[in-house]
Amino acid sequence: MPPSTGLNEWLSWFFSRFDAYVLSGTGMKNFALPLTIISVTIGLEIAARKNWRVRYGSRNFRVDVLYYVFYYGGIYHLLFFVWMYRGLASLVSEHAPWLQMNLMASVPPAWQIVTLVFVSDFVGYWSHRWRHSNRYLWAFHSIHHSQAILTPMSNYRFHFVDETLLRLWLFIPFQILGPGIAIWLSVDFVMAWILLMQHSEWNWTYGPLGWIFVSPAFHRIHHAPDERLHNSNYAMLFSFWDDLFGTAERKALPPLQHGLAGNPIPETWLGQLVYPFLEIAHDLRRPARGGGSAVPPTGTPAE
Repeated sequence: MPPSTGLNEWLSWFFSRFDAYVLSGTGMKNFALPLTIISVTIGLEIAARKNWRVRYGSRNFRVDVLYYVFYYGGIYHLLFFVWMYRGLASLVSEHAPWLQMNLMASVPPAWQIVTLVFVSDFVGYWSHRWRHSNRYLWAFHSIHHSQAILTPMSNYRFHFVDETLLRLWLFIPFQILGPGIAIWLSVDFVMAWILLMQHSEWNWTYGPLGWIFVSPAFHRIHHAPDERLHNSNYAMLFSFWDDLFGTAERKALPPLQHGLAGNPIPETWLGQLVYPFLEIAHDLRRPARGGGSAVPPTGTPAE
């Protein structure tokens, strides 16, 4: 834990940990991998779009860059995730060691990657759907939907509570499976391209492969201002989860606009950090308020 004797001591501790993370091999790989993929996707956009200066010169894009730095610069890990993971791992070791099965210990790396991709995406689908169906969780997830100008960087616009909830959902399955850090990085590489491209605002459908993978056209529907549309197409990587569980919308055209109808969310990083807490506080003062929560069009996940 950081020392509690004063601000200077805390800052000294923080920057020493920050240097250790960023300059480590793992930290550099975690930062360089998505940066490389982002460079390729943005390069494709610049080569093909006439309005790229507007898209990448906007405040919207700069705010998304701050989210990227927050997560891949190690700040989130040092302030939140490291302590949360260590605490949870300690609880599991002490009270539920039977969860640490390491089922994939003897499985070849290629099959570990395939298994983790499917598990991550299945868990991600239900986590995403739950965050749309619960009005308190939606307060945090709505930050992601507040982006009106989609670019690959929009993939990182997540409130830290929203991001943490997904990691909590993944914690138990990964305790059971027991993947190593090298496998994690490989999974990151496999998923990063599709996750970034689906926010690029292209009209690509991937043809027949669009029935398997989430294409930019498929995911853009999820970012439509129309509530009925953004309560569909929850899948992160494999679009067939939506078909299987009745939340796919394949007939609608990609929207001309993105974001939230009458968007009340400020286009600043600090404003978006505070906004969900203010919304929940207002909601708790008015518990009988009708509406306000986003509900999936077909079926309702357990809350």
